[in-house]
Amino acid sequence: MEDSKKEYYRKMMYFTIPITIQLLITSSLNIIDSIMVGRLGVDSIAAVGIANKFTQIPTILLQGFASGATIFCAQYWGAKDKNGVSRSVIYVSVITFVFSLCFTLLTQFFSYPILGLFSSDVTVKQLGSDFLHILGLSYVFTAFSMIFVIALKTTGEVRKPTYYSVIALLVNTLLNYMLIYGHFGAPALGVKGAAIATLIARIIQTALLLMLLVQKEFISFAIIRKNLDVFRSTLSKKYFKITLPSIINHATWTIGDTLFFWLYATMGTNQTAAIAMIDPIIFIFTCVFTGISDASAVMIGNQLGANNKVGAFQYAKNFIRLTTGTSIVVGILILIAMPFVLSLYQLTPEVEKLVYGIIFVYIPYSIAKNLNYINNVGILRAGGDTKYVMWVDTIGVWAIGLPLAALGVFFHLPLFAVYGLANCHEFVRAFLGIKRTYTKKWIRNVVEG
Repeated sequence: MEDSKKEYYRKMMYFTIPITIQLLITSSLNIIDSIMVGRLGVDSIAAVGIANKFTQIPTILLQGFASGATIFCAQYWGAKDKNGVSRSVIYVSVITFVFSLCFTLLTQFFSYPILGLFSSDVTVKQLGSDFLHILGLSYVFTAFSMIFVIALKTTGEVRKPTYYSVIALLVNTLLNYMLIYGHFGAPALGVKGAAIATLIARIIQTALLLMLLVQKEFISFAIIRKNLDVFRSTLSKKYFKITLPSIINHATWTIGDTLFFWLYATMGTNQTAAIAMIDPIIFIFTCVFTGISDASAVMIGNQLGANNKVGAFQYAKNFIRLTTGTSIVVGILILIAMPFVLSLYQLTPEVEKLVYGIIFVYIPYSIAKNLNYINNVGILRAGGDTKYVMWVDTIGVWAIGLPLAALGVFFHLPLFAVYGLANCHEFVRAFLGIKRTYTKKWIRNVVEG
């Protein structure tokens, strides 16, 4: 028993630490980026925040497609089927390419109307439109990099993708410094410079990941030719049967999340700026949960692929306990560090007060929020239980969160109260998700046969 616990923690740390370090660097540099943009003024913060919120729509939907890649790659690797991993990568890469290209075309022709959905401020709409027009070109590379990272991560390669992310993010930050303000002889492009920096960094990251996949013989022209039949195979049918609920889940979630943001935005530019700042500030403390979630999906998926269902359930219980304890510690750290973090920004007293109000509401919600991320996204989906997760998430957001948030806005409640009402669904989803985990109904090998 003691040996199995040691093995669990060894594997968990192997996956979690590199991913957390990668995300810690990501979130730190994102904060630097937001500080750089923030020095251009509240209008720029709001404009970039709105553009990034729209970008979350294709990104989250791509995660729906990618969740299927995680399930199949992890279980194929657990079953020691390397070609199964290659077939999964080829299949999902083509699908996500077509999907992301559609959103890229939207940003090229309708960026200004898109911004108009969230703000009536002419300056905010123009700045955000300029930013989104360029940022939209990165969507295809975001799709490829997402699938490539999953293929490498689920097969045990977590360090090099982390290094590549660090390289890309350092390039992004350097180019931001150059192109936003016009340093080192570059033109001062403002928010356009931030978008160009993101595009270049994403292209570099995707190229490095592709070279690593080729080096590890997961992808090559010969492998692609050999597996062209994947689009007519049983994998294609299995993939959509298991992944379609996840894609719908991500669609309803991201539309709901966008509506939440729209509700906040109707409260004013200061409220929009405050909400836009929350995610990058909080993520520097909570990125460890993304690492834990990824570790749970890979480790449990590998166990299920190897038909070790007892081990998979034991891992699930361990991850739930770990998440609960870690959430309490991280919540305390956020409270301690928040004055220092906010001092880095040039905020008006009103916006700073709004941010503090949101943070004080976020802390008690964070345990349920983190449990949902690890249990619903990592554990249940690892066994292909995507339909149950879809219903829990969709009902939580659309039947609980959105109606309560809309009521808060209608009755002109302060931002922190609207934020609290909007996130009540986290507790309901956490209860239902953990209850499902302990029924063991989610434990399935989806690649055998």
